[in-house]
Amino acid sequence: MSLRTRLILSYVLIIVLCLGIVATSLVVLLGDQINRLAMARLSDTALPIYVQFRAAARGQVPLNQAWTNLQEMSQETGTYIFLLDAEDTVIKQAIPEDSSWIPPSKLEITKPPVPRPIPYRGTYVAPDGERFIFVAQPVAGLFRPPNPETLVLAVPRSQALAIWADLAKPFLWAGLAGLAVSILIAVVLARSVYVPIRRVTNAAEEIARGNYEQQVPVAGPKEVKGLATSFNQMSKQVKHSQQMLRDFVADVSHELRSPLTSIKGFAQAMVDGTAKGKEAQLKAATVIEDESKRMMRLVEELLEFSRLESGQITMVKEPVDLKELLHQCYEIFLMHAEEKGVNLKTDIVPLPPVIGDIDRLEQVFSNLLDNALKHTPAGGDVSIIARHPNPNFAEISITDTGPGIPAEQMRHVFERFYRADPSAGKAGAGLGLAIARQIVLTHHGDIMAKSTLGKGTEFVVRLPASPNITTH
Repeated sequence: MSLRTRLILSYVLIIVLCLGIVATSLVVLLGDQINRLAMARLSDTALPIYVQFRAAARGQVPLNQAWTNLQEMSQETGTYIFLLDAEDTVIKQAIPEDSSWIPPSKLEITKPPVPRPIPYRGTYVAPDGERFIFVAQPVAGLFRPPNPETLVLAVPRSQALAIWADLAKPFLWAGLAGLAVSILIAVVLARSVYVPIRRVTNAAEEIARGNYEQQVPVAGPKEVKGLATSFNQMSKQVKHSQQMLRDFVADVSHELRSPLTSIKGFAQAMVDGTAKGKEAQLKAATVIEDESKRMMRLVEELLEFSRLESGQITMVKEPVDLKELLHQCYEIFLMHAEEKGVNLKTDIVPLPPVIGDIDRLEQVFSNLLDNALKHTPAGGDVSIIARHPNPNFAEISITDTGPGIPAEQMRHVFERFYRADPSAGKAGAGLGLAIARQIVLTHHGDIMAKSTLGKGTEFVVRLPASPNITTH
């Protein structure tokens, strides 16, 4: 059974149950009122009969004529009419022709206390179990022997219940009209839930087939809108992830093609004898070794970056003295800077410790310094600047006086395999900056780049400080 059918049936079932509860409540609340109404109608019927009896007693109407009139009335109205004596024995009776009930010779009806000067009414249960509603009118003293004492008019309880039909018709039509309108509303409500969900289902099926350009309208109830919004976000993320995967495969293929081509070319030269002599063979072997090492570094960086992105690398959480770590990085790169003729400077104030992995943080600053030295010409400056501008974080800047990065290329500097293009004045470094960014994010920090063409580039790392922790 589909969701739409289930929703409509659920709504209809609730509506029917509510109508049933209302109908039951009306039966309970109006039951006594119906009994009183049936007895009132019976009393109205008894009044003219009693008037005829009084007229007959005064000689105005013959008794036989009065009784004939009663018999006719009994046939027309389906009313049982009895004349009882003081012992409730039936003297005369008028019974409808289609009646299947044979009255007993004595009606044991419930009587009010003596004397009984006014009409009274009640319920009579026949010996066979059938129930009647009756109205009794005292007629004692109106006639000579056999001296009838009570005139009784009775109708079956089932006939009294027929009054329900007259009262129930307006309620029935109102209930049916309400049910029809409610079903229409139920269909509309079910559609408002079903249609958006169906859109999401169809879009999910399209994504499963590889069509990632899927967005669904944000419409319907609040919860359905939330589902549509979440689906759209998921669709964008899946599309982005798939694009990243394709780009990753393309980048890896591009990066591996160059060393593999060199290795293949020089290996072929050694095999077919093109590289003659020890010097040529040594050169070919050296190129093969260098390209192999380059491939190994690339593969290792790819594995490391992949593990960082997926969270498979567990970071050590221990207090780190940033000032000492930055001085250590300075000492490591000082000789390399001197070889290139670059002036490596430091400006480090006392810094609060941070909680993190000292080896990974050293990798971050090493990558940034290596990148700065690569793109700073001889005679230029590379600076390590550390500040504590806010109690909540420490800020470390690595600046250079290289060619700078064009503004339109700034958003690419932390992407995988972003490469320098000297002819365009760009800067970048394979996976180094991407790995550095991932490590900083894992430490709940932030890294950003600023650059001015012709003046240089600055990389700023912000790490959360822990001033209450001391280092040793």
